[in-house]
Amino acid sequence: MLHLSTVLLPLLLLLLAALANAEVVNFHPCADTVDMCTIDQVRVEPCVQAERNAACHIRRRHPSKISFEFTPKFDADRLEASLGWVKSETEELPLVTLDREACKATTCPVRAGVQQTYTLTAPVEAKFPLSAYTIRWALTDPVTSKRCCFTHDIKVVR
Repeated sequence: MLHLSTVLLPLLLLLLAALANAEVVNFHPCADTVDMCTIDQVRVEPCVQAERNAACHIRRRHPSKISFEFTPKFDADRLEASLGWVKSETEELPLVTLDREACKATTCPVRAGVQQTYTLTAPVEAKFPLSAYTIRWALTDPVTSKRCCFTHDIKVVR
């Protein structure tokens, strides 16, 4: 008979190792969504720059994993995801070919007051210019347009 600790200990160690590789990064909630949603924490893997509160260095042709905890203050049967480069308050350019079906990366339906995690591995294409960007992530209810949204800084490097 297998002892429970021989099964749980390796799983716990694997989980701790995965969490240790993801870095908690600075972010800013979108001003127009503060009353609709709380972004609790944002993690990017890899992002060793997070220790210095600097923009994450994201390498072209290498996937980058992002996950964030959010608590919506609204109910929605489904969410649409968007990711873009914030050029100004009114102008945003898409950064990656992103699957807009957010329910593939988090649980749907979402319920008001229930914290959830969104996790996605995003490829950074070779054609992206080497530069610093402020990017905006949003998860939007397509029916009501209520959304969870935040920005954070990255730097695309070789």
